[in-house]
Amino acid sequence: MAPPRTVMIASVNWWWYLAPIIPILAVGYGALISWLPSWALLVAAFAFFMWLFSLLFALFAVMTRKRQPPQEPRQ
Repeated sequence: MAPPRTVMIASVNWWWYLAPIIPILAVGYGALISWLPSWALLVAAFAFFMWLFSLLFALFAVMTRKRQPPQEPRQ
């Protein structure tokens, strides 16, 4: 069995992390002021923590990539 290949992402588009936080916060706010059922707050909290961990993993990947010396291109 071959070892798994690493996924190479050239750059992270940080604007995509702004788009989902707005509806997540809106659902949480709607649940807090009783516009939505109370279980929607649990969904918003779960979505928020998934969003946060995704952001932290992307930040970690970018920071570790910046620390490594650039690889020489293969010919």
